[in-house]
Amino acid sequence: MEKNRFIAVQYELYSVDESGKHLREKTELTNTFTFISGFGYTLEEFEKQIVPLAAGENFCFQLKPEQAYGEIEKERILTLDRSIFQINGHFDNDHIYEGADVPMQNEDGMRLDGHVLKVTDDHVIMDFNHPLAGETLEYKGTVVVNRDATDAEIRGFISMLAPNDECDEECDHEHCGGGCGQHHHCGCGHCH
Repeated sequence: MEKNRFIAVQYELYSVDESGKHLREKTELTNTFTFISGFGYTLEEFEKQIVPLAAGENFCFQLKPEQAYGEIEKERILTLDRSIFQINGHFDNDHIYEGADVPMQNEDGMRLDGHVLKVTDDHVIMDFNHPLAGETLEYKGTVVVNRDATDAEIRGFISMLAPNDECDEECDHEHCGGGCGQHHHCGCGHCH
């Protein structure tokens, strides 16, 4: 696969099951999905389909779960003690509720996004599988740009991919899910 290609695509993403296709995401020409090939930023199979296409070419292809985000793994559904989600001695009802997506950090400092399945009096049950795990995906769209990336674009992309371990008083916490306040379980030290 060719590396260091600057690619922008406009697409619709569907999950596909026995009942049909369900729109999960849509980009616009004014807000394309942009990446540089060869950095592992996108799904490998997605990149294999897109990189050979020229600007202006249309695409439509499906990825099975094993080519996309894998199957749902039961061991990634965890029952956590409610006390983990306390701020100043009180449970964080503003951010921890059924259906909420919560950025967290494991003991190794790796950021994980969790989906709250249930909140009980003692526990919070969270799913750490990718939201599209277990899904067959269909991408349909158009390649808007496909050209060699400039050195500046490559440097900028590498910088964007590098983890940001520094967070100071002026951090806006956008990389933690946006304005989450004073929580302490995200990579910047401020989110669940």
